[in-house]
Amino acid sequence: MDWDKLRIFHAVASAGSFTHAGQMLTLSQSAVSRQISALEEEISTPLFQRHARGLTLTDEGELLYGAVSDVLARLAAAEEALKNIHDSPRGSLKITASHGIGAYWLLPRMQE
Repeated sequence: MDWDKLRIFHAVASAGSFTHAGQMLTLSQSAVSRQISALEEEISTPLFQRHARGLTLTDEGELLYGAVSDVLARLAAAEEALKNIHDSPRGSLKITASHGIGAYWLLPRMQE
């Protein structure tokens, strides 16, 4: 299973149709359909039940959708953590001041 197929699978499962997923991913409906068919063939199991009014996930599709959703959530959390690393200062800070400035001016402000 490659990531592109799983990403497309997740979009189709979320959108409920190949057409809407294709619009979200800026892909044609036929390209989305081919990727889903290739994924189903690769794992030898149908992931969707096709109906006149759209698609529903099979039990296997529900299982895969949950796993892919978890991976996407973890990736989003990791991305957010990586962004925040650069936003907040890290490391130690050493301040040298005279006793009077340190005790009467600096110390009260450090507690804020």
